[in-house]
Amino acid sequence: MVRSLRVAVALAGAALLLGEGTSTGAVASGPVASVGPTVIGTAAAGKDLTGLSGTWGGFGSIAYTFQWYRCNAAGAACLAIRGATSPTYALDTRDIGKTLGMRVSATDSTGTASAYSSIVGPIAPTRPLLESTAQPVVTGPPVVGKVVQATTGTWSPVPTGLSYQWERCNSNGRACAAIANASKNSYTVAGADLGHALVAVVQATNAGTMQDAFSTSTPAVVGASARGPSLTFPPTVAGLPVEGQALEARTGLWKGVGSVLFSFHWYRCDSLGSHCALITTATSAVYTTTPKDVGDTMGLSLLATDATGRTTTVFASLVGPIAAASSPLSATTAPTVSGTERVGGTLTADYGQWSAKPSSYAVAWLRCNPNGRACVTIPKATGVSYSPVATDAGHALIVAVSATFGKTTQQALTAATEPIAAD
Repeated sequence: MVRSLRVAVALAGAALLLGEGTSTGAVASGPVASVGPTVIGTAAAGKDLTGLSGTWGGFGSIAYTFQWYRCNAAGAACLAIRGATSPTYALDTRDIGKTLGMRVSATDSTGTASAYSSIVGPIAPTRPLLESTAQPVVTGPPVVGKVVQATTGTWSPVPTGLSYQWERCNSNGRACAAIANASKNSYTVAGADLGHALVAVVQATNAGTMQDAFSTSTPAVVGASARGPSLTFPPTVAGLPVEGQALEARTGLWKGVGSVLFSFHWYRCDSLGSHCALITTATSAVYTTTPKDVGDTMGLSLLATDATGRTTTVFASLVGPIAAASSPLSATTAPTVSGTERVGGTLTADYGQWSAKPSSYAVAWLRCNPNGRACVTIPKATGVSYSPVATDAGHALIVAVSATFGKTTQQALTAATEPIAAD
């Protein structure tokens, strides 16, 4: 089944909330997190910790549940705290000297997936006073041979001294053990760390009081040959192809190391997706079309970067051509293609849905580059069905549907197929 049909099916019915990326999971087994859960607050008895769910993508609405855990000082032997299922947890005397962890479970129409925050603590007593008010943070790529660094975190009162100890943990940042001779604020990731998360335990001293604080954990360390994030479900663009309307990038679902962050570049192309010009001011997930866009198609490139520092670039299917705001006819649902993306297979297009009932339709099949750009019309391919030929191998195909209402004719493009496979 072609990509365009998969997108159309996902868009039908409930809203499709494809968020940013993923470090684990698959499309059919619940939402995926591009930015994992975090905990904020002061790690001291009598204070509150607040869990943030992170950034997730999934199908339909996403519901979140929380579970807090009390672990030993090394972040091991974690036990669920009965009744601690809200985003906020009030620390008490039972938590002193312990570390706290949090699990977020996210549920969408396909299932449930879970992700864990970094360990927080050990929890300080109320007196003598030396509190970690903001957790130390580890930065740098968790890649063998690269350097990671730990910040000091924020303390109250300001400590007179700080020391560091790097620890190697399981992949969830739990059950940590000290790494010999790793006592600086930076650490060169070693081969022995492969598959493990790393944390730095920052020890603060002030007027005879000492207090430790776990840093945020890295994702599980990967080898030096690791690539950047990979796509598991394609990006799409939501919105009406009409002047003055907002188009919104949906980033798709991704696999990567740690958080997957995105940047956006919008392009104005001709009606066949060629001669694309970068719109230099359009660098957010939302772009509002202007009179300059009327008659042209809009292209989107998406740059995804994960914790390795490597970037993957992908392209969403073209949107448009953009109808004038005054036009009595515009596509309200883009046409789609279904069938077999192989030489000798059969692909079939529908007409989509329109703001007014067209009196007639015309169809043209387009042969494009693998990114669905720079298209040319395929001679004599003017029916709703088309069987790819050898010339199409390696190319994406798009259908241009032209609808006529009165004296107005407006065109709409389908999403691009995957590159056609050779027979």
